[in-house]
This record gives sequence, structure tokens and C-alpha cells, in this order.
Amino acid sequence: MPEPAQRLSPARLPSQRFATTENAITDRELARSLAMETAAKIDQIESEMARDFLRPRSPAGNTPARGTGEVAATGELSTTVVDGDTVGEEFLGSVDAIEIHTSGAGSVIDESAILFANGQMAEAEQVLRAGIAADDLGHATQNAWLMLFELLNQRGDRAAFEQLAAQYAVRFQTSAPAWIDYSCEPARAPAAPAVGAPPGVRLPVNVDATVVKTLEQLKTLAASHAALTLDASAVRRVDLVGAELLLRVVTAFKRASHELTIAGAQQLLNPLRALIEPGRRDASDAAWMLLLELLRLLGRQAEFEETAIQYCITFEVSPPQWEPPPPNIKLAESTPRHPAVAREAEPEAAADDSTLIWRGVIEGEGEPWLGRLALQARSSKRLTVDALQLRRMAFSTASSLLTLLMRLQQSGVMVEFRNVNPLLGALFHLLGITAVAGVQLRRP
Repeated sequence: MPEPAQRLSPARLPSQRFATTENAITDRELARSLAMETAAKIDQIESEMARDFLRPRSPAGNTPARGTGEVAATGELSTTVVDGDTVGEEFLGSVDAIEIHTSGAGSVIDESAILFANGQMAEAEQVLRAGIAADDLGHATQNAWLMLFELLNQRGDRAAFEQLAAQYAVRFQTSAPAWIDYSCEPARAPAAPAVGAPPGVRLPVNVDATVVKTLEQLKTLAASHAALTLDASAVRRVDLVGAELLLRVVTAFKRASHELTIAGAQQLLNPLRALIEPGRRDASDAAWMLLLELLRLLGRQAEFEETAIQYCITFEVSPPQWEPPPPNIKLAESTPRHPAVAREAEPEAAADDSTLIWRGVIEGEGEPWLGRLALQARSSKRLTVDALQLRRMAFSTASSLLTLLMRLQQSGVMVEFRNVNPLLGALFHLLGITAVAGVQLRRP
């Protein structure tokens, strides 16, 4: 495979930031310490924003009235009715909402939310059951029961769920929450390549500088095979360096006699869209050029031309012209996956483009979910995220979501999360997400 010309010098490459993994925290105090450190970072970010912007006053000069059943600074989620819609307390200061309690009812709610977010379901259940048994949670009592219902639901313990439902009906004189059928299943290992398929490589979840080793394997295979496969079905994030490296590969194959089959090419679109911004001239145009190449391969001419115009305005150059894809580069379906897994891996859009559907478990840096949200915010000032099938979000991911939501709020974009489960809702309240976005809990 011929060596393409270098587009970026090492001095111009941006510093690398690798995806983080969720550490298994066995000590409850360490989990709380992690939460407090993260909260401190968030508080530092918020301190840079004008407090009046985050906490506007009502016409009477008072803090907006709380909705029915909400509790201030207890770890319970609260709501506010605005123009007939139930939304989170986005008009209340996030400095108060971000407080982490160390005693009382708030401690049980906050601690169990943190433990669950970190994947420690057994520890979270232990905290909730102990708090409920002590019967000193006050106004947070029912919220703790609802969180325990959700935890039992998510670990599939139907018998324990029904037993708790009977106790709940006696205690609160009302019917218990309904069992939720989470259709998303855990990700499965990819199926083996079909017999006779061209040899190739599979790109990792995060395409950054580390992908060079994978691409070197592809180059080695090119020395002994005329046809190769590049599988992008697992990709969820691409940075500028990763886009540069992938673009070099595509460009090299366009000039070579080898045949390249790209599987799961569509998986690269959202990460690349999240990487570019019209009007912002980055150190390299690689992300733009790679996106245009993929749109050409996918046959999306209208989208190609629109992106080309944005590229032209951003870099003040002539827009790339549409042309048929090279005959030696082809597309193939990504590695077969269970339909439920496919739904979990890719954010869905509802009938109107302002609504996104989030499913399953979101971890790491939150891609492609956060990237899709940022992309939709460019064309709509009011967005809705349906979280009915969203089971869990990692603590660090939720922190990244808060940062994005604060930025969107500054630009005038309102985001509302609907059908949020009680465990996730408690985490959102703890981090202050309810201060910058609407949060509507799922009805029991």
C-alpha cells in the first residue's frame, strides 16, 4: 500500500485524551470520595458562569415555586411546572443541587445513586434496604422505595420485586410501580467473519492515536492480499488524530490497486459530525474530509453537498465536488448483531428530529449519545431525550453530560429528559443536571 503524504506534523497534533474506564470501587467511602471530587470539578466550572444566569428570578423577585411533592436539598428529585409542562429545576442554582449529603435521608439517596452509577448494584441495594429498614428517611422514604424497585427490576429479580410491591402497597396505600421490560440486552461478542471473507482489521471503540497499530496490521496484510476489510462497526468516538489516520488509509486505497471493503461505515458518521463545527477552523481538515468521503461512499449526495458548503465557508476554499466513489472501495454491512443490541448501540431519533431515544447503559465518554445530542442542538433550540429504556449512566459520563448541558444552556438550547428512572434521576439531581435541563421522572 503506497505511503500517503503526511498531512499533520507531530507539533500540530492535538494532545491525546484517552477514554476512561469505570473502576470497580469496593469501598463505599472511596465511591463517595470520587463523587465529591467530581462535584468539586463541576463546581469550579459553574463558578466561571454568572450566578444570575443560572438562577434567574421570578417576576416577583423570588425563586420559582416548587412543584407538588418536591423537597429542597435532600437528594430527592424535584420538578417545576412551567407553562403547563413538568420540567426539572433548571431555574434553580446548580450550586445547591450539586451538594452531596453526608448524613440523613440525603446520604442514602446520594450514596445509592453513586454506587449504582459505578455499577455496584449489590452495594446500592444494601444501602437502600438499610435506609428503608431504619425508617428515618422522612420525605425521602418513598423515593428510596422507588429506587429499590428500579434496582430489582434492572437485575431481573421478579420475585423480590413482587414481594417488595406487596410491602409497598401496605405502607403507602397505593399500587406499586409496574415491572419494566428492558428490551436492550448486554452487548455480545461479535460473530466470527464469514468463511471466505477478505482478511482485515476491526477498529476499536475509540479511534485516536492508538489506532495506528491496527492500521499497521492492515498495511501488513496488504502485502499479501489484494482484497482487505476494515470493520468500523464498533467505533463510538473519533478524535482529530484518529480521523487523520483513517483518512490517510482511505486516500491510499483510492490510489492503490487493492480492494477495500468497509463494514459499518455509518458508525463513523455521528462521531465525525460531533468532531467538526461550521466556522471553527481546526488544525486539520481531516475530520471534514473523512466525513465527505464516507458520505460519497454511502451515496448521500444531498448531505454531501450541504457539508461541502459548510466546509467551504469554514476553511475559505472551494467546496469539494460530488463524484462517484472509487470502484475499489466498497461498503458492507457491519458484523451481525442481535437486534436489541443494535438499538442499544445507536441513538434513535423519533418522528420529529427534536426527540432522541436513549437506551441501555451509557459509559465512558458517552459517545455516540452526547455527540448526537450536541449535533441536534445545532438545528433545534428545544430538544427532548426519551430515557424510558435508559437503564444506567456512569458517574463520569453523567459529569460529561452536565458540562455539555451547561454549554447548550448558554447557547439558548433547552433539553428535557423524559421517563427517567428513579436511580438515574437521583444521580441527575445530585450532579446538578436538574439545574440546567428539564428532568421528568418515569411515572410509577
